[in-house]
Amino acid sequence: MTLLTTPGVKRHSAHGHAAGFIDVHLHCFTGGALAQDVLDQSAELRRQGFSHVVAIGMVNTRLSFEEIRSLIPGWVENRGNLLYHELDELLEHARRSDGFIIPFVDTRYLWGDVASALSRYLEQGVRGVKGIWLTDRNDIGVKGVPETFGITLKEYRRREWEIFSYAQENDLPLLYHMDAREHADTMAALMRDFPRVRVNFPHFGIGRKPFSKILDDHPGVCTDMANLLPHLRKNPESYRDFIVHYQDQVCLGSDAFLYQMGSIVQYPEALRALGLSEEVLHKVCSVNPRTFLGRAVPQERSGARF
Repeated sequence: MTLLTTPGVKRHSAHGHAAGFIDVHLHCFTGGALAQDVLDQSAELRRQGFSHVVAIGMVNTRLSFEEIRSLIPGWVENRGNLLYHELDELLEHARRSDGFIIPFVDTRYLWGDVASALSRYLEQGVRGVKGIWLTDRNDIGVKGVPETFGITLKEYRRREWEIFSYAQENDLPLLYHMDAREHADTMAALMRDFPRVRVNFPHFGIGRKPFSKILDDHPGVCTDMANLLPHLRKNPESYRDFIVHYQDQVCLGSDAFLYQMGSIVQYPEALRALGLSEEVLHKVCSVNPRTFLGRAVPQERSGARF
């Protein structure tokens, strides 16, 4: 049986993991008490043409609530672990989802040896890494990691370089938040040092104009439109032109939380409203996310396309 879902994806079964949409950018903030709600929303998203979502979980083994909260934007409503040590909860959500949720670990609170810590998380079931360049000058208006950890900018830079190195050496997808308006030189330096890294700089690199050079110079770099829905609707022609130009590098991403992930259907709808061709939509919502994720995508049982 062939189904035509609301966003317009043809699938060959209601239950198979068809090669439909993948949202590469969600966050956890969702405790075990909401497990059934997460399952219900996952099932509905599958009916709507999604085959996977990437969800990011934080770890916290040392910081107090005040210290850890200072690194998170004030608008975040946490419905999970009070100290944001949520990776175990995310891994359980992922296990229960039967491959629908692909778990990433957030490294902003990473202590100790980078390779050892990330290897432990991989052994637990993590399939990718989320990083963020969070100095005192940052686009989300929070405290910087160096100040919070009591380390120098040089030490912080070395830690982030080690994260990129580990991701490249282990062929792991790395979603790395960095503002090209402020840190284009650092972004370019990372790509020079790690040209084979499987990386997504989300939010269209925060500033599309300075970020475009990174995309031009490094055709393997990906990006997503996470949290940009109002901008897509307000300035459709500009964003359509950007997506068409970088159609082999743009991924579907929302920045939603697991407890509200049903809302992500708005993103494919918004992309359709831009007037993108079926070929470009297929790339952005299915092909490019799989290219970025690589082996992190669970084996899928059937094919599909728009």
